[in-house]
Amino acid sequence: MPTFLKLLPQGITVGEKVDSGGEFASVVVDDGQGKSLVQINVQHDMRDVADQLYKDATTLPDGTLLATSQVPGEKGGKGVVWWTADTMRPDGMRVVVSAFNSGAQSTPATRPEPALTMKQLTALATSPEWLKLQQK
Repeated sequence: MPTFLKLLPQGITVGEKVDSGGEFASVVVDDGQGKSLVQINVQHDMRDVADQLYKDATTLPDGTLLATSQVPGEKGGKGVVWWTADTMRPDGMRVVVSAFNSGAQSTPATRPEPALTMKQLTALATSPEWLKLQQK
């Protein structure tokens, strides 16, 4: 959670926080245009599923695989969209960041798009700050 919070873009207000104490955390943010749920999942050594998760991924210069998607939400919220940047480092560390245009996946959209752009989601997922977690 501390790394996640540190990497969120400036200019947004962080509301509700959920920290599983493990691989998953989420926050509800608001940039003044409505609530937006942002989730992160950090997993160590997921190389065994790389082939199925990153078939159409882009390989970044450092060898990180990057898959992005922009799809309708799946939890029933009317008009909810789900944007994701999913990365896997060469050592198998996976960082997945998703954002929604609602404060919860199951409630109606509160804004046209998530508060974080695809560029911001990708920057968050590819940040070198995540590598520091590997060293602990």
